[in-house]
Formats: sequence, structure tokens, C-alpha cells
Amino acid sequence: MTVARSAWLRRTAGISGYVVDHGDPIHRFVAGVLVVVGVGLFLYFAIAAFWPAFEAAAGRLDWAEGETARWAGVVAMTFATLWTGYAQFSMGNSWRIGIPQGEALALRMHGPFAFSRNPIFLGTLAFVAGATLWSPSAVTVALLVAAYIALEVQIRSEESYLEQMHGDTYRIYRARVRRWI
Repeated sequence: MTVARSAWLRRTAGISGYVVDHGDPIHRFVAGVLVVVGVGLFLYFAIAAFWPAFEAAAGRLDWAEGETARWAGVVAMTFATLWTGYAQFSMGNSWRIGIPQGEALALRMHGPFAFSRNPIFLGTLAFVAGATLWSPSAVTVALLVAAYIALEVQIRSEESYLEQMHGDTYRIYRARVRRWI
């Protein structure tokens, strides 16, 4: 979905949605961790699909698995996908991956941003949590923890940027709307 959103932004507005500063060690860390989480989940489930015993080898948490957990995982991943798409679309031409240094983008406070200051990251975390519910193991829990840490670091960087760019408007918004939900 993120790749499609980037392509759409480039096609319709001539804007690159990818502005991660790889020269900054914090941004490089966050980008690297999120790539590892995404690739890790893909590989984990691809291997498990062809080698079912892999889940046990990956430290399956038998006490946490079952039909209820799997259905909860499906619901979480479905909701997360729809929510993330809605949040990305709601950002309009302000949507970026990374922090657009020196570029003052419109502060979004409506739609999903009225409920969470970080609805895209909330959707990302909900998706990884859903995958963890679908197949609870040491690997998926580790990927969930890694995603949470990387997103927290990214959020704090973005909050600093938004306060610099929007001043009191952002501070009032931040006091009114929670970071996650």
C-alpha cells in the first residue's frame, strides 16, 4: 500500500513521498528496523506456509495460540490495512515517508488525525500485532517489539519537526489528541 501511495503521489503531484535522510543515524536506524520487520514478517510467513514445523522451531508460544487468537489477528490485520490506507489518503499531498526537512507541510488534524496523532504508525503497529496474534512466537513477538521501538523513535523525531514548523498550533493539537489512541 505504501509503495502504491508513493507512486500515486509522484504521478499526481510530481512529489517524491520518500524523504528519509539516510545520513541521519536516527532516521537510518528507524528505516532499517522497519525494513527488517517487514522483510522478517514476509519471510516468517512464507517459510511457515511451506514448512509448518517452522513455527515450532521459531519458538511458537503454544499458550497464546488458538482459533480465537487467529481470528483476532485477521481482524487486526484487516482493520490495520484499511485504517492505514485511510490515514495515508487523508494526508493528501502532505504524505511522506520520513521527515521533509525545511518543507512546511500542512498540519493534518481531521479524519483519523482527530483520534490519533499517528494513525499510520498505529495501523502499522496493529498490523504487526495482528500477525503476532495469527502466529504467536518468539520471532513475531520480537518483530512486534522492534516495530514499536522504531515507531516510538520516529514519532518523537516527527513531533520535534512538527513543533518547529507549526509552533502553537501543533502544541494545542498535541494537548488535545493522544500520540497513539
